[in-house]
Amino acid sequence: MTIQEIINAILAYHPDLGDRRTCDVIIGSDPAVECTGIVVSIAPTVAVIRKAIELGANFILVHEPTFYSGYDDECEWLAGNEVYEEKRQLLLDHGIVIYRDHDHIHTHRPDGIFHYMMKQLGWLEYTQPGAGLMSQIKLPETTFGELVQHVKQAMGLDTIRYIGNLNAKVSTVGFCGHLLPNENTNWSNNEQVAAAWQYDVVIPGEIVEWTLPLYIQDAALLGKAKGMILPGHFIQEEAGMRWAEAWLRPLVGNELPIMFVSAGDMFKYM
Repeated sequence: MTIQEIINAILAYHPDLGDRRTCDVIIGSDPAVECTGIVVSIAPTVAVIRKAIELGANFILVHEPTFYSGYDDECEWLAGNEVYEEKRQLLLDHGIVIYRDHDHIHTHRPDGIFHYMMKQLGWLEYTQPGAGLMSQIKLPETTFGELVQHVKQAMGLDTIRYIGNLNAKVSTVGFCGHLLPNENTNWSNNEQVAAAWQYDVVIPGEIVEWTLPLYIQDAALLGKAKGMILPGHFIQEEAGMRWAEAWLRPLVGNELPIMFVSAGDMFKYM
């Protein structure tokens, strides 16, 4: 089975997005070759690429970009940059093909990242339709500290950031991808902050510290049962990619090896 045939099968499995532009593109070498193995990860870091080479896999399926921006098919701005050129050459030298499955997997129903993230956390039965944020979870009441510990263990982390009183009683959790200013302004999106008021705990992807994090901190200092858990965007969405073999295996058959490789936490702690 060629890599292109696998990509075609993935596209047939996901909803058709029509003519809309997507960031789901092929990067690296020629996809017309036979696939020797599939590595699944959240992002094609240099470490993930090197691991694929070590494992003898020439196809890497990821969710996030290869070259540091939203669209990997626009790399003119990186021309001459040593990091870009060396990473690109690493792919070409070893015949590695990367396919980014971002827009399609998020359009899938259920969402191919969020559904399996909830499965990783053991929260599928507690998931409810969202309003304002991506989705909401109604858990049996617990302490915020127990919740932080659960997320930390489920996502395989040694350390995790949080804001809030660990002894507070909480039960509702809201997820959102990005707590960032929009493309038209340097100011925060006030709707994002307001949407979080209904939840005891919010787990965002990215943050701007002076928006919702500041609100959560103030609420906790005023004795409110409010908290924020910050595993990081890659970490929490990687929890969804861990389960990709569940839907990928029927598309490629039983012979081809599929291996999940964690990109891990990119930050180091002193």
